[in-house]
Amino acid sequence: MPETVPYGDLPRPPRATAGAAHEAAEELSELDEQLIAQLVLRIRLGRGHQLSRRAAGLPTTSLAQENAMLRRYVARLGDPGAGIALAILELSRPPSAPTAEQP
Repeated sequence: MPETVPYGDLPRPPRATAGAAHEAAEELSELDEQLIAQLVLRIRLGRGHQLSRRAAGLPTTSLAQENAMLRRYVARLGDPGAGIALAILELSRPPSAPTAEQP
């Protein structure tokens, strides 16, 4: 089974030094950039999938697929995973066409 986020079993923090703190901050920034790049890819693929479904005459989204995604995120990340999954789903929706009221 894939790794889940443990609660209450956090590792002991390393001894703090300025160098270690700076190195950790750089690693976190690099990881954030990788996560953002993966999310952008996920969003592009999701939008393309929805547009393909629409072009095929199907509903734009599949509720079953979205619920399965939510369950995966909750199973691996706990309750906060649901919020992350919902944010990803929201970002993955194709932007709507501007209306006359929108500038």
